[in-house]
Amino acid sequence: MCARYALFGPFNAGNLVPGFVDHVVNPLAGFAHYNIAPSLVNPVVVAGAGGPGLESMRWGLLPHWARDPKIAYSTINARAETLAEKPAFRDAWRHGQRCLVPVTGWYEWVDEGGPRKQPYFLRSKAGDNPMMFAGLWSRWTDADGRTVATYTVVTTEARGEVRRVHDRQPQVLPEEGWLPWLQGPAHAAQAWLQPSEVPLTVYPVSAAVGNPRHQGASLVEPMARGGG
Repeated sequence: MCARYALFGPFNAGNLVPGFVDHVVNPLAGFAHYNIAPSLVNPVVVAGAGGPGLESMRWGLLPHWARDPKIAYSTINARAETLAEKPAFRDAWRHGQRCLVPVTGWYEWVDEGGPRKQPYFLRSKAGDNPMMFAGLWSRWTDADGRTVATYTVVTTEARGEVRRVHDRQPQVLPEEGWLPWLQGPAHAAQAWLQPSEVPLTVYPVSAAVGNPRHQGASLVEPMARGGG
């Protein structure tokens, strides 16, 4: 499961993925967020007529038929094994509404027998360039006729270091899988949903990240044991 992540680094929304994003839709200029929680609006990469582009979307997928927007809190993640079957996700899957979610890393909470669960931060060993989660997106129109773009993060069985902290993980796509996931036919996209091990650094961080209002680089700094 992924219910909190971060996106920051020496980039801005216009050059978030140099050489890959060809045009930008509704950019979030100078985006840096250390504590991204469900319902927040974040940059995602979608397929466009001129190539992949960046668009702002709300985390928590709302299918077009949804009557209550509160269901978005239960659709922040989508299991890869059931994308084509679950009512909340199957229309987006069938219509090829796939996206990439750029992240620097994500958080997981582990019960280690203490008074509260210990948060861990998982980030790529490859440097500051964002990882890309596989995602699905949808547009939903409310009772007042306003259209909202929403997305979900696709998860698979955990592999490697992730198993220390959870039995599920976001599906991190390698660069060679970005375009097939965005623009390829369903069978080509499906091929990129096999569980795979990603080189990650996993370490404990401050419990302050548990409050979505908390922000700042200190949230992703390694915490010495006994701290918090």
